[in-house]
Amino acid sequence: MLGSSSAMPLHGRHHSAQWLHYEGIHFLLDCGEGTQNRIFRLGLKLHKLEAIFISHLHADHVLGLGGLLTTLHMQGHQKPLYLWGPPGLRALVEQQLQGTFSTLRYPFFIREVLPLRQPVTLWETPHLEVYAFPLQHGVPTLGYLFRERPKPPRINGARLQSLGLPPEALSELRKGNSVAHQGKTYSLQDFLLPPSPPKSYAYCTDTRYAPQIADFVSGVTVLYHEATFLSEHVERAHQTFHSTAREAALIAQACGAQRLYIGHFSTRYRDVRPLLEEARSTFPETYLAEEGHLYPIE
Repeated sequence: MLGSSSAMPLHGRHHSAQWLHYEGIHFLLDCGEGTQNRIFRLGLKLHKLEAIFISHLHADHVLGLGGLLTTLHMQGHQKPLYLWGPPGLRALVEQQLQGTFSTLRYPFFIREVLPLRQPVTLWETPHLEVYAFPLQHGVPTLGYLFRERPKPPRINGARLQSLGLPPEALSELRKGNSVAHQGKTYSLQDFLLPPSPPKSYAYCTDTRYAPQIADFVSGVTVLYHEATFLSEHVERAHQTFHSTAREAALIAQACGAQRLYIGHFSTRYRDVRPLLEEARSTFPETYLAEEGHLYPIE
């Protein structure tokens, strides 16, 4: 977690940004002012970054982008970098670069997307899929879902060993052959364990309470959902297209998330523990998105 504040970086909290790592792939989610400072302070490797996903074009989510892109250029970055976000992102980035007389030496690709009712696929590898889905924030705003592809069944090595099968038996089983041992015949199916469930992570920041979000991220392992206000300020939340802590918890409950992290806290709250308490009263597995902390998705 790089930043958990809302419009202003106060109370030791910074503008929205998260660094997501999956099997050697590094993503950045939003890039508020000061994001590259947070990246360097936390010892993250900027040159490993492969893609940036911007939720919307409000300043506290995107104004760190120009500086980050030019830093990569000055440091001799060479890998392709992909940038995803809502319409208007290309014009914003091009204006920043042109207005500061900046060029980029590395391959750089901008893709704009605006899903209206259903998620759209942005990124696919043999092991991972990334989707964008619509949020409700008064301007075009995207949520993102990162989901593992289903894994193949696992081989029960302990059972192979307990039966005393020779090492070459596993090779034969993988070829589809049966193996005879101590008067019994075994096939590969006799040694398969169910695959571990695919993991997933959803990033939902800057949105008013929208029950359909639960459908977009159904069954997600870990959900990050903004919790800008307490319920006592619910009218202000709705006026500004934000959510309360309780509303974030309702989404987590409805989608069947295993865990919920809340962030994007209003600067009116120096102490954010009451937001945590409010969310936990509805969804006990709620945690604060504390800056500088690394959270496993499991």
